[in-house]
Amino acid sequence: MKVKYTKEEIEIARSLRPIDDTFFRTMAKNNIPLVEHIIKVILNRDDISIVKVNTQEDIHIFEKGHSVILDCLGVDNNGVLYDIEVQKYNNDNLEKRVRYYSSLLDSRYALSKGVLFKEIIETYIIILMEEDYFHLGGQVYEVEKQIKGYNFPYIDGSNIIFTTAANKGRKELDNMMQSLVAEDYREMKDDVIKGCVMYYKTTQDGDDKVCEAVHNYAVKYAEKCAQTSYNEGKDDGIKIGKADGITEGTVKTLLNLVNSGNITLDYAIANSGLSKEDFKSTAKELGLNY
Repeated sequence: MKVKYTKEEIEIARSLRPIDDTFFRTMAKNNIPLVEHIIKVILNRDDISIVKVNTQEDIHIFEKGHSVILDCLGVDNNGVLYDIEVQKYNNDNLEKRVRYYSSLLDSRYALSKGVLFKEIIETYIIILMEEDYFHLGGQVYEVEKQIKGYNFPYIDGSNIIFTTAANKGRKELDNMMQSLVAEDYREMKDDVIKGCVMYYKTTQDGDDKVCEAVHNYAVKYAEKCAQTSYNEGKDDGIKIGKADGITEGTVKTLLNLVNSGNITLDYAIANSGLSKEDFKSTAKELGLNY
């Protein structure tokens, strides 16, 4: 292992699963076969050929607008766009976040200058979820638009699909979702995902790449905190003092890492110095989701 990685970064890298944001982006980077496999299984189609894959695509169109970093953006041979996002926990406002993803995808890529609206590129937003966000017992939730009161389809070329590992359905999809949330690659039932995970978990080169991704995230996160420390961090930093000297800022930082997919909730609690009850109580006081 390269010495530039800290013990904590190495431990985090080795604890990640495919459903974790940092690991998924690393695994999907330039990996056309993997991305094509995921899309084919989700859509239950064999006629899709992915020709390009981008990960960590940063979309920031307007100066004062909220930027978005996509987990994985695939393009097929017909120009159709597939944005794949991994979602471990049932965070609030997922529907509105997906709406924003879709709008930025359209603004950046779907229609070039001078091209007629009828030529707008078809888009798919695919959300891979560990939990059942809608609590309806389904495996796949496909958004279907209609003219209200007439049962008439409203087709605009924008497709949104949510898939969860919490419920069963098609066997091939069951195996893929099980493999995305599994901790041990030896227990994975999807051969494509299993093969990718084995590379990152059992080879020096793969191990280094995941550690590098964790390290880079930590650096960017630190830079972001430094940029906002005077305004936002000042108010947060005033509230100090929990058991054993642990600050609310520490809990906030750990939960940000959890929600971004870099560490698990159990790992955050174990390394906070707090009991599980105190950790969750502090998070609740801060109004943080996990």
